[in-house]
Amino acid sequence: MKLAILGSSPIALEAALRFHLHGASLTWFNFAEFEYEESFQNNLLENTYVSETGLNFLKEMGKVYAPSNPHNFSAWKEHYLKPLVEFLSNEQKVRPHQVVSISKRYLAPNETPQNRTRFLDLFRVLFQVNPQEFIKEQELTNPEAFERLSQELIDSLQTNLEMYEDFDLVLDLRRSTQVPSLSVTGRALGESRVSKEQLKYGFDALALAQQIQNDAQDMRELALVGSEPLAAQIILTLGEWLKDQRSRLFIVSEEAWPFQKFLECGEADSVTRLNKIFDFMNAEFQEDVNEFHRKLREWQDLDDFVQAKIQKPVEPIPRLVFFSGHNATAVDQLIDKRRLFLTLEKPDFREGLRQPENNPLELKTIGADRILVANKMMKPKMDVHLGINEVGFFECDLNLPNISGAWDQDLERLKGIEYEIFKLFSPADAH
Repeated sequence: MKLAILGSSPIALEAALRFHLHGASLTWFNFAEFEYEESFQNNLLENTYVSETGLNFLKEMGKVYAPSNPHNFSAWKEHYLKPLVEFLSNEQKVRPHQVVSISKRYLAPNETPQNRTRFLDLFRVLFQVNPQEFIKEQELTNPEAFERLSQELIDSLQTNLEMYEDFDLVLDLRRSTQVPSLSVTGRALGESRVSKEQLKYGFDALALAQQIQNDAQDMRELALVGSEPLAAQIILTLGEWLKDQRSRLFIVSEEAWPFQKFLECGEADSVTRLNKIFDFMNAEFQEDVNEFHRKLREWQDLDDFVQAKIQKPVEPIPRLVFFSGHNATAVDQLIDKRRLFLTLEKPDFREGLRQPENNPLELKTIGADRILVANKMMKPKMDVHLGINEVGFFECDLNLPNISGAWDQDLERLKGIEYEIFKLFSPADAH
């Protein structure tokens, strides 16, 4: 079988090794992707991104990789990833080229051949190639042909070329790194018009949280949209910032009880730290509430003419505010561009169990110095023209490293893909 693997993720490396071992003819498009692993360095166990398959290949090459505890992602790249990629480059095709399109070679997305299945037709993968690479390759491998290339032709090859290759199967194992919108519906009013310096998405939001942690400057009120694992990591990053009495964090989530899923399946240390932050903020607010009631009772005991001269105690607002069961539907920015204003809506059909006192108003607006968006992430958009549940096209959502057993779960998903592929093809050594 002829197989294309897309992505530079650790699971893509593992897939390339396994299917090389199975005797497949493969092309691995390991174009550069955003690497988020170092942001989760504390969550990586010593055997993360390591497999028996990879270690056996290294052993055959006379190399050794000794996982460290705690995990060192840079060392993993240098002593595990790099030699295995070099090995695969000598045995199979490894292309650092960006894939731009996946389609069938001849079939339209909704077309099925008469009395046959769509699997009859091959997958066509279009990718971009820097022509300078081709010129350099010709100069090294075919100097006679290179001499015949005119300078005019060489000068004309200044933009990327598109090439294609056809495959029996395609595995999309890219990382999910993009957050499309601050609204879970996919679009919020005004989202495209506000300052991108103050509205950050995905791992840009995590980077801003790291910056705020080190230097808060004028960033004292933040809104965090989402309660996915990335949102949990952002809160953990903001741990010290949250302890400052001047800081307030609004959390907006469509979930009835934000972060419940993460607290159930997150990596143990991350879950413990997140619970400590929540407990700290809850205890602080409870102290403020108790103090408020004490002052209110004292004020109520005063004579009327004294009450008129003394301001009534103001009910405290928590510094960690949850809008659970809510959608972020619009964002706006005043002309001075100092603050963003986020419009929230809560539908009747959705519960908001965490801080339910924020539920009564269907529509509300909150102001924030910055908005960090950490809704469910997606893979970078690619031009895909395939049918629904296309046989032979496989993809899977990879876990962030702060999920318990993330690497083992990814390996299980790959094992499931292998099982499905072997229904279509037999390994080379099968009888």
